[in-house]
Amino acid sequence: MYKYKRQQNQVVFKYTLANVNLRDRKSTEGGVIEVIPSGSKVQVVDGEEDWYEVIHNGKRGFVYSEYLSKTKYTWTDTSLRPFADSSTNPIADIPAKSRVQVLNVSGNWSRVIYNDQEGYIFNTFLTDDGNPPEGYDLTYFYTDMLRFVNDNNIKSPTKNLIATDLTNKLTYVFEKDENNKWVQLYKWSSSVGKPSTPTITGTFYINGRKPYFGSDTYRVKYATRIRGSYYYHSILFNAEGTEIIDDTLGEAISHGCIRLALENARWIYENILDTTTVVIN
Repeated sequence: MYKYKRQQNQVVFKYTLANVNLRDRKSTEGGVIEVIPSGSKVQVVDGEEDWYEVIHNGKRGFVYSEYLSKTKYTWTDTSLRPFADSSTNPIADIPAKSRVQVLNVSGNWSRVIYNDQEGYIFNTFLTDDGNPPEGYDLTYFYTDMLRFVNDNNIKSPTKNLIATDLTNKLTYVFEKDENNKWVQLYKWSSSVGKPSTPTITGTFYINGRKPYFGSDTYRVKYATRIRGSYYYHSILFNAEGTEIIDDTLGEAISHGCIRLALENARWIYENILDTTTVVIN
């Protein structure tokens, strides 16, 4: 039998999902101490499968578990949004391994409370233990990317999905159709990280962009951040951005970013929303 146990010295709170009876024992026949209003915050003392022992307004008793929020953890840094829409401005940043309380799930989004703030998180960012979801079946990753993304039922908070094949040095862009299946929009030749500065691999989520960056020797344009210092961006220009100095594609030559033809980097920069899923392998 599953038994809930609090970590030492760590206070855990849940929220009531409806008006619920606080009872004097773990039974629907137990005496009612009080009726706790829907949306109330209760402190968890202990729990065993169907029942939680809680404290509300200084009163201690038992509540049936289905009337309480469900605990989940973020396995990556993410954002709390006011609506189930990735284009809305975040109301809070949530670090990886953070505990959130799930009030309900609708489609691909969870309505949650984090640090007493209510909002929405894309379901893919939540797990039971704060660890990443299980890996993908890569059988078709290098030979049939469309089949790979649909067979693995890869989720994205936006209507798009990007995948980059580092072996064949190709980047794919997909869009959801009316049946919630991925349809391939583009397949582009790309340059990727050289062996000494490889491109990161895994599942990431677009988070920011810059019109350009560079140094006194080069400039790249239309940079869309994958994570940290890794971007999708254009081929190399001179420092002023007026002349192409290296238009090589299909090679492992970068410092880790993924280079694309100018028009393709621009398309991602202008059309791909933050939080769009990116799979690189």
